[in-house]
Amino acid sequence: MSIAFSAETSSFTLRVRSSVYVIEARADGRLVHVGSAPASGGWTPTSLSQYPDADYIWEPGGPRYELPTFGDVAHSDVALKASFPGATGDLAPGEANHVPVRDLRLRYVSHEIRTDAAPALSAKHQQLPRESSTQRQTLVIHLRDIGYDFHVRLFYRVTPEYDVIERWTEIENRTNGEVKIESLAFGAVHFPIGDYDLTHAAGSWAREFIPTTRPIAQGVTMLAQQGLNTGHSVNPFYLVHERGQATEHAGNVYFGALAYSGNWSLRFEQLPTRATHVIGGYEQTDFELILAPGATHTTPAFVHGVADDGLGGASRRLHAFARDYILPGFTDDQLRPVLYNSWEATYFDVSADGQIKLARAAAEIGVELFCMDDGWFGARRNDRAGLGDWVVSPDQFPQGLKPLIDEVLRLGMRFGLWVEPEMVNPDSDLYRAHPDWILHFPGRPRTERRNQMILDFGRADVVDFIYRALDTLVRENDITFFKWDMNRYSTEPGSSAGVGIWRKHVEGVYDIMDRLRTAHPRLDIQSCSGGGGRIDLGILQRCDQAWTSDNTDAIDRVWIEDGYSLAYPLRAMECWVTHEHNHQTNRRLSLDLRFDVAMRGTLGIGTNIDRLTDDEKASYSRKISFYKRIRSVVQNGDLHRLANVRDGNVSVWQVVSADRRQCVYSAVVVDQRQGQHTPMYRLRSLLPDTVYRVTDEHNKELLRVPGGQLMSLGVPGDARSAGLGRSMRSRTLWIEAV
Repeated sequence: MSIAFSAETSSFTLRVRSSVYVIEARADGRLVHVGSAPASGGWTPTSLSQYPDADYIWEPGGPRYELPTFGDVAHSDVALKASFPGATGDLAPGEANHVPVRDLRLRYVSHEIRTDAAPALSAKHQQLPRESSTQRQTLVIHLRDIGYDFHVRLFYRVTPEYDVIERWTEIENRTNGEVKIESLAFGAVHFPIGDYDLTHAAGSWAREFIPTTRPIAQGVTMLAQQGLNTGHSVNPFYLVHERGQATEHAGNVYFGALAYSGNWSLRFEQLPTRATHVIGGYEQTDFELILAPGATHTTPAFVHGVADDGLGGASRRLHAFARDYILPGFTDDQLRPVLYNSWEATYFDVSADGQIKLARAAAEIGVELFCMDDGWFGARRNDRAGLGDWVVSPDQFPQGLKPLIDEVLRLGMRFGLWVEPEMVNPDSDLYRAHPDWILHFPGRPRTERRNQMILDFGRADVVDFIYRALDTLVRENDITFFKWDMNRYSTEPGSSAGVGIWRKHVEGVYDIMDRLRTAHPRLDIQSCSGGGGRIDLGILQRCDQAWTSDNTDAIDRVWIEDGYSLAYPLRAMECWVTHEHNHQTNRRLSLDLRFDVAMRGTLGIGTNIDRLTDDEKASYSRKISFYKRIRSVVQNGDLHRLANVRDGNVSVWQVVSADRRQCVYSAVVVDQRQGQHTPMYRLRSLLPDTVYRVTDEHNKELLRVPGGQLMSLGVPGDARSAGLGRSMRSRTLWIEAV
């Protein structure tokens, strides 16, 4: 079994494929962390009493509480802080019991090991898309305050073959008064004593997911986002590794990610004793949760684990877990379709005839999903009007969407629409009818960004209205895809939900998506928030793919893809081929380079394809056919980053099938100076004695050698210096066992 309890040591051992996580309930009821590490050398549960707490002068640095709370701990960061209405127990002379008590001390009560626990990440996933080779178990540890009838349940769900533990916390108020929660994390993770570096992704709009590594210094190092979406500037995942001890392919790496799309924080703290931990959960700014008598609150999940094969090993564990247990409706034979999106071809200038012309050109080159972007609804002729009025424009589509959809379906493609359900333009029928439906503080200025304001999803009537509008669109039209956008940060977070709007907004987004997918099982959703502003394990439970960035420049995208791949699966990474003359960067890039970069994930086309020459259409068609040949491995395989662009302006990926008999090799040189040499990169995870055939997009055989040779020497052709006009180049190869 993957979860075991030792009555002798009062300890819990959670075993996954190659690591172990141990907790102990002390004699005084305090729940403490014993250790977490790769288990290659074995692990015998041992009482923590043999490892006494370290002291640093007068501050205790040792007790590594599994869920540190304010009261037991006040000198360092905590995961849970609560305020009770009055004192209980013995009072000192003259001491009043009506003063709020900000002291929470949790003690172990009991535990249970379940095999049928409801999923933490999403209640809708009652069945798993892929059978697990071992039974999944969930440990539930019940804790209670020493005086108040306040209960906390810690959940640990184990997925052994993926080396992943899902954590979440449930709090319950059984007192007779309200309890004010001032800080709440999903969980805390302790690392072995040592000095660590933190690798994560940071950036901005059009520059998301830039890989960043920095030391975890003594004190608090924080990654956080205050907002209604996940955020562009930093993403809620981490890879933590002992300083100087881990590479892409070797070393112990502690990884984690939050399954939440709103205001979040990951707070890394190193104490003077070099004890280091991370607390992940709701961001504390403007946080307040009032728990009424009898009420409970369940947090989103904190997914974490440890890899013994470097940064790449941590990424592969997160990818596999997301593919198999998070992304909706996934099976190996369901591949993401090649998409065409009309935005960069037409912008707001949409019409039935124009879109039909694009659809015919898209079908001709092999597109499988046609998505009409902004401009199809209400008075939407520019970005100043129409948001919120999710009805088909009679001016642009006098016969509705039916003629366009009928033609798209006749051409053998699926049909999708762009929507931005959380936003409203002041120039819209919705705003004129309900000016009180936006986030604002009464009597205070209302700030517009991008000529739009944010709907108050703290109101159930607003959430229901948006759901009905989208549901009507799908019911009345054969729509099987929504590109769900969200294009501004929050201002004036005044809501009927009070400070709870940070949670309520995300709950509203999740609720609409869940209801739509339940009512329309064929509907797929793409997450977009000005590009990569809403990508996390929470939204990926509801969205089949994510728009990684509004920046479609292939050179910039290489940086973004390397950073995205640290945590998230390639199957969910939507990548477009756009115009030779890029609209964002003004850079001109070859079609080969644009396709090679876009084929690393789910392929999309965004060019004005009805203006392509016959030769250009033939090139698009050939490359799309090549992608369809390799996409089962791209979307479902295991990624090995053989070279990272931040380390030398070269990004080399190898994606390997589960049986190790097929792989895709993708090399992109983004900048090479004259005389600078690019080496050959040795492949990984092939069958050493099996002969492999290496071919290009034309199915031309370039090489036929054993896997051991490819893993020892690499693939020839990249090892050369920059020549005239070769500072940027790329290639994608298909490698298959003979």
